[in-house]
Amino acid sequence: MILYELNRLYDRFADDRHYDELLPRMGYSLQKISFIVVLTSDGKLFDIQDAKLQKTIPAKGKKGKDKIIAVPRELIVCGGAHPSGSAATPRFLWDSSAYIFGYYPAKANKKEKDREKARDVLFPAYCNYHCDFMDQNNIDDSAMKAVVTFLKSWDPDAIPGEIREKLDAYGDNFGVFQIQGNQGYVFESPEIKSAWEKNIASEGAMRGMCLITGQADVPIVATIDTKIKLAGTSVGGGAISSFNAAAYESYGKKQTHNSPISEIAGFKACNALNTLIIDKRHHFRLADTTVVFWTGEKTSSEDLLAWVLGGISQDAVSVQDNALLRKLETFWQVVGQAGEPDLAEIGDDAKTPFYMLGIEPNAARIVVRFWHTSTLGEFVLRLREHQRALAIQKTFNSDPDHIPLWMLLNQTAREAKGIPPLLAGSLLRAVLQGLPYPESMYQLTLNRISVGHDDYKVGRKVSFLQASLVKAFLTRNKQKGELSMSLNLENKDPAYLLGRLFATLEKTQDDSSGGVNAGIGDKFYSSASATPRVVFPTLLDLFRKHLKKLASVRPGLDVVRDKQVGEILDNIDSCKGFPANLTLEERGMFALGYYQQMRAFFTKKEAADKQD
Repeated sequence: MILYELNRLYDRFADDRHYDELLPRMGYSLQKISFIVVLTSDGKLFDIQDAKLQKTIPAKGKKGKDKIIAVPRELIVCGGAHPSGSAATPRFLWDSSAYIFGYYPAKANKKEKDREKARDVLFPAYCNYHCDFMDQNNIDDSAMKAVVTFLKSWDPDAIPGEIREKLDAYGDNFGVFQIQGNQGYVFESPEIKSAWEKNIASEGAMRGMCLITGQADVPIVATIDTKIKLAGTSVGGGAISSFNAAAYESYGKKQTHNSPISEIAGFKACNALNTLIIDKRHHFRLADTTVVFWTGEKTSSEDLLAWVLGGISQDAVSVQDNALLRKLETFWQVVGQAGEPDLAEIGDDAKTPFYMLGIEPNAARIVVRFWHTSTLGEFVLRLREHQRALAIQKTFNSDPDHIPLWMLLNQTAREAKGIPPLLAGSLLRAVLQGLPYPESMYQLTLNRISVGHDDYKVGRKVSFLQASLVKAFLTRNKQKGELSMSLNLENKDPAYLLGRLFATLEKTQDDSSGGVNAGIGDKFYSSASATPRVVFPTLLDLFRKHLKKLASVRPGLDVVRDKQVGEILDNIDSCKGFPANLTLEERGMFALGYYQQMRAFFTKKEAADKQD
């Protein structure tokens, strides 16, 4: 199903001129090129030039500085990536320095046997391949002749020192050939391209029915040459469909012949996926998972979903235009409306099919984390439910109106690498299908709230993002009803009241002392939210002392706080007293009560300051 839809997507992209530079045609592939081998017209080596491009990474924070890095240039070249295996597989008019020069750059850290293989096996195979290709196809192109002349005369054992230095500097990834004084590359010559395209068809390939297209008597490939260019895989990319062990063989069929895929269908599906990975409009990152998406036909929504689900990154802000911002604003208005989604406002049909695929790198293969199909209308409905479940009063005006998924995942671990690998897919499925949120995400978030903070400030024990996540989980998973966005004085849930009580005690301490570095919020939150009966009697004793001090520094406020604490305690069962322990669900209500009570305190203060 996945490959079938990707195959169809390729045909859609092929008819769209926007993808001319991203989508390879049959017999070609998009590769990362790091260096250019410049030859004279008579086949002598003139220079090796750096092909990399400069990319600016925006600074993080106000004091940071932009960082400029060099990244390989992406070109559509002849043929696909190297297939797996140890045999020599030269590529046509492009390849690594090991094939072109018989030399591995120093940064490759290769063993001596690998260096010998480059000199004695890879380079000779590369030379013979190009000589045979020119002879067999009767090519009379001067550029091709120059390349063959260079290869015949090149000696891997006598590489000049300045050439080694240049290969060591930028000879990783791949290189292409260029003739001195010419603008284009050698493989772009019309005569060479014509000869290449005549040799695309696989000779002697097994024929059969393709499971993707249903076509009969078509060439069936043993391995799909086109690899998926996902960050984290090997230089050549990873396979999305492959067989590499006898255990998977049946009825004498080996490799991909077990699930027959035609050469052209495999090419189309893999290159459509690569295009989604390259085009920033069609993907976003969620922890280690790359999420790609598309619609059954060209839509405006398709251009917005990376912003909607992935959030607006710093490096993308500068490239936004007013039209995009207006469409994005209209899309969120549609999400916020009641009733059936009306996407006509942005020119789309709610019945348009919608597809989403989550993939991760894993050595030489691609791991499929999830696959989701629906319609744009259903997607908007699910997104609306998710946003309503998250909605809560902000801590700062700068807090996002619509929280991207990666921000929620970041609440579960101290660093991004600590996020469980399966959590991203579980969260996205919950959003797209209206399923319960992952229990582990909720538990990890509560654990993160409980730990101490080196830069703790009063009222910050539970952040806006953590409170949003807790509220969403309790609303959807525990059927707590429509939890309010701000402080709810009518909520008599014991754990919610205890969270409010703890917030009141912490704020009273802070007001009485004029600010503390390490107050009860950081010292006692964890134990108070787990074993209230043990902790709250001590905190109430401290509260009396803080009240006396508050009366001297801010007369009248002590009476207000005493009344607030009394009202909260009146709603706690006096017969049972404080609970001995709180369950995970109750700890969430505790966190919600704490957050909303704190926001009520600071909202009143901000309003008073504004009035003054």
